[in-house]
Amino acid sequence: MPEVIEVGGVKAGRGELKKGVIKGVELVNTVSIDIPVMVMNGLEDGPTLLLMSTQHGIEIQGIEVIRRVMRERLNSRELRGAVIGIPVGNPLAFMHHQYLSWIDNLDVGGVRADNPNGNTTERLAYALWKEAWSKSDLIVNIHCNTRPDSLIYQWINIGNPETKDKLVRMAEAFGVTTIYSDEPVREDSPPTLGNLAARKGIPVILEELIDGRWISEPSTSVGVRGVLNIMRAFNMIDGKVEPQEGITIVPGVNRFYGMIRASRGGLIRFFKKPGEFIRKGEALAEVYDLYGDVLEVIEMPVDGYTWAYPCGQSLGTSGSLQAVQSGAPVAYAFTHEGG
Repeated sequence: MPEVIEVGGVKAGRGELKKGVIKGVELVNTVSIDIPVMVMNGLEDGPTLLLMSTQHGIEIQGIEVIRRVMRERLNSRELRGAVIGIPVGNPLAFMHHQYLSWIDNLDVGGVRADNPNGNTTERLAYALWKEAWSKSDLIVNIHCNTRPDSLIYQWINIGNPETKDKLVRMAEAFGVTTIYSDEPVREDSPPTLGNLAARKGIPVILEELIDGRWISEPSTSVGVRGVLNIMRAFNMIDGKVEPQEGITIVPGVNRFYGMIRASRGGLIRFFKKPGEFIRKGEALAEVYDLYGDVLEVIEMPVDGYTWAYPCGQSLGTSGSLQAVQSGAPVAYAFTHEGG
């Protein structure tokens, strides 16, 4: 590990915590929209952990998680390795309180991240890759479901042999419901931040907290505890892994089943809570019109669970209005394989 860690315009020597920005993009009035970053460099060698929040501009819980971890819980002189904290991964989305970049309606995590001459959001993604993601050994990408009744969960892709073991360790340490994927890493996959990291052998775990528009409990405490647990599991700090508490956890191996959608338009009411077991064919929700007449009963297509109810997504938003149109996403479903 180098004596000085440089991320964007920030340089942190051994035992130091520094803050600053990664150069971003320039607006039509020449104002620069940059990516905020903190860098903590420990006295002893160890892995470099990247914490990133608010890839989507209305998912702000991770901002507080990163602040608490880096400003309150960690001591740089007791740290083995380094921590890079990016509170807002997409400042274009964040500044306008939007899910995606307000200029081009794109997701900084969904565009190619290898092109310094690309469109506006691609340039932000390239800056993130060049200055932070590519310099990391472990990455925790913090997201949030909008509704406070959603299930806190994490997603890992164990299809890459280079990162599988580390991702399983990270997930077990963080300690919430885990959705597994086993998609192989392909050379022809789009060069997004996640795919570039996988090709380089950098494990990326996606954490989904809840109540994304507000800094609130239990998200912040779960997030802080989970991040510190990962650091303990990789010997970055002393202490034993602390189990999560006060939240619903579906243990073992879970798999994403798919999106459940409405066939009729109207208001919607739900009969089941995220994280509650639902049998195939059981009524999950119903859609009713403005007069109160039930138009559709939505049934669970498989034995399993839901983790969130996005409701009426539109214009690249994450939804959350308790109203749907034909084809609108109603629920994210997953199955349980035991363990």
